[in-house]
Amino acid sequence: MTAKIGRPKSDNPKNRKVTVKMTETEFQTLEDVANAKKLTKSEAILKGIDLLKSEK
Repeated sequence: MTAKIGRPKSDNPKNRKVTVKMTETEFQTLEDVANAKKLTKSEAILKGIDLLKSEK
């Protein structure tokens, strides 16, 4: 039996995709914040969702 090669399967795979339209200003703000926090744009958006969720 050969060893499996590649990334291990996740217990909670991210298989949903969302497309968002935003203005150039909003996009630039997203890039600026992500770069300042050393995050990807996706990570910054997900952190924003978590912050909104915790505001309850």
